[in-house]
Amino acid sequence: MSRVTRALILCLYFFAALQFVRYYSKTTVLYLNMPAYLAGQERLPFQERVLPIVFLDPIMHSRWIAAHLFHQNGNFTADRGAFYVLSLLALLVAAGITQKLYGLLSPTRTMSLLVFPVFLFAVMWTYSIHSEANFSYPYDMLSLAFFTAGLYAVYQKRFLLLALVVLLGTFNRETTLFLIGIFVLDAASVEGAGAGTPLRARFRLRDLPWVRLLLLCALWLAVKLPLAHTFAHNDGSENFVRIGYNLNLLRPRLLPALLNICGYTLPVVLLLRRDLRPTRFANYLYILPLWFAVMFWSGVLVETRIYGELCSYSAIALVLIIERHLERHLEVQGEAGARERDAGFPAEAPALRRSA
Repeated sequence: MSRVTRALILCLYFFAALQFVRYYSKTTVLYLNMPAYLAGQERLPFQERVLPIVFLDPIMHSRWIAAHLFHQNGNFTADRGAFYVLSLLALLVAAGITQKLYGLLSPTRTMSLLVFPVFLFAVMWTYSIHSEANFSYPYDMLSLAFFTAGLYAVYQKRFLLLALVVLLGTFNRETTLFLIGIFVLDAASVEGAGAGTPLRARFRLRDLPWVRLLLLCALWLAVKLPLAHTFAHNDGSENFVRIGYNLNLLRPRLLPALLNICGYTLPVVLLLRRDLRPTRFANYLYILPLWFAVMFWSGVLVETRIYGELCSYSAIALVLIIERHLERHLEVQGEAGARERDAGFPAEAPALRRSA
């Protein structure tokens, strides 16, 4: 592929991301009261996710931006403009890291051009293509970017980068806790284990770097506990256990919404998990029982953004599985061709082979 072709494809991908964020920021319902959120007076647990305020407040209160960029209609309205810009930048960062992580995981990179379309597909369905709980929050795309950066740091075994992601990302949303769980799965993974290796033999807990694990937990608590204390007197009417609420959602008519996990890609990855390589990356799937349990406790199952951070993982995993199936198919075709040549069929006579 020439550099010009690659540049044009990147431009098309950028326009696709831009178009999605335009749709997302305009059609979803901002569940927060933005003035109250910026003032630190919004309901719990939403107010504890304070990092977007660092970006939103200057944009919303800038006289220059208000005079030159905000409009009465469209995406750049006073209440949506900052959310639109922040979501777009975070999505682009997440997409770039997703592409980079795929490059580390794939031995051939033959499906490189497919990574972003699958990623965008998963994000579109997760955050905007639904009829139930069509809500959005200013920290959603940032959460996706932080979690993707955390996956990259874990797989690359770059602990300082992971610690920084956990520290900053927890100010945005507490789902960075799952990155600590993935760090444990990665560190305990047995080198050389394959898809057929029994579960007990895939992990070795004695290999865990306990000091680093405790440090990550300490960083998470060092952010989470002060935030909980700071906003302890905010309205807690939305901060309750949702087990009973979610049990009422387990009905057939809501099944399409309940299965919309990363745009239905994650269920496919789970069904084909034995074909996912490298095994160390596949082991990250064992975080899902904890994820689902936590979301069943505190989230709303039809609000599919609660799985949003997994879009990058799911997209990469699905592309790697497709890549492996394609390579296996080509190997079978090559072996069949070799057998035909050994049997005396000339390579230049496909019609003869078909008739045989």
